[in-house]
Amino acid sequence: MKLFLSVLACVLSMTCLAQHHFPGMRKYDFSKVDPSTVDKDELKKKLETARVASGYDSLQALTAYVYTTDDNQFATLAIGYQHAFASLSNLKRELAPYGFNNISENMSNILLSLDLYKNRFMTSFILTPGFRNKTSNEDLELRTKRRTIEVGVGYDLVKNRHIDLFPQIAIGFQDFLLDVKQNSINVNTIPDLLEPMVNTSMRKRDFIFTYGGEFDYKIYTESRARIILGVRYAQVVEAGAGHYRVNGESSDFRLNDEIAKSTLSLVVKMVPGAHGH
Repeated sequence: MKLFLSVLACVLSMTCLAQHHFPGMRKYDFSKVDPSTVDKDELKKKLETARVASGYDSLQALTAYVYTTDDNQFATLAIGYQHAFASLSNLKRELAPYGFNNISENMSNILLSLDLYKNRFMTSFILTPGFRNKTSNEDLELRTKRRTIEVGVGYDLVKNRHIDLFPQIAIGFQDFLLDVKQNSINVNTIPDLLEPMVNTSMRKRDFIFTYGGEFDYKIYTESRARIILGVRYAQVVEAGAGHYRVNGESSDFRLNDEIAKSTLSLVVKMVPGAHGH
């Protein structure tokens, strides 16, 4: 009963609201019409004819076209490849005597970026999950990986149909992971279970600030869909010494290397166009 009264109150409220906010709307009395005598298919045809004749359908199509093809306001997902230029000279020097002579300074990444455009401004929410680099000696395997999450903003200096040039700044967090594991473990007897085994994980997390720019080239289709090919470059500044954890515990360990001095990214974006009517 309470539910019925609540629904009735909502219907009455909406009716009163419509009467007060749309005073110019014409009122019709269909109380003498028997719905069973009305040809519903014919009624739908007449309604569609009236809609087209009034121009409402063209206004609806124009509205959809304007909102889906507006170069001044749209959103898109960028997918690409990022190359981070690291400097791991201290790490390489310290581990070289142990046979780790080819530690890679190439911090490669998949790049995912949600880009929101409005009035020449571009706001980006950037995620790079990271690829693992692997190197090993006779006994141990060492893996490194860099990943980040950032938010940035840029402003288009060119305002051209096919070309955008955005100076950009961004802030975020950077994770550097280093894992060392024993290559092979031979456990044949019970005492072997007590043998020391290398399985160390180090994680460095720090706050970063980046500055650089993005150059985009836009390709249009007949429906004004856009394919955007972009190049991003950024200098990376690490704020402070960072926070270290070794095997999950906070540590006084310090790594005096630059995890990323700069980054270069190639991205592709797609923006849907207007649908035909």
